[in-house]
Amino acid sequence: MIHEHSKKTKAGRPKGFTTKGRMTRLENVGAENAIRLFINQKFAAATQAWEEIEDPYQKVNTFIKLMEFVIPKKRSVDFKPEIDTENSLEARLSKMMKEHKAVNNNADGK
Repeated sequence: MIHEHSKKTKAGRPKGFTTKGRMTRLENVGAENAIRLFINQKFAAATQAWEEIEDPYQKVNTFIKLMEFVIPKKRSVDFKPEIDTENSLEARLSKMMKEHKAVNNNADGK
């Protein structure tokens, strides 16, 4: 006879139990909604204030800071060549190109 206790997953939870993802606290939701409401109400005033900035440097700098909320910043990516040259990206691309040429040559009847 199998007991209910033995039907647990690796994590020790009953089979079929879900955590339903990250729980959102009610206070946080209320604060986020209040901030959104404030931003929506003050957007016209903020736009008007931006239009009144006379210093071009300050105006462009403010614009760039606002853009960061809409357009993510680019990050540099370090490329580390693989030690195993047979499995390197270059080797795999070269192999794929050779296979592609062979398939196309066979398709053309050459």
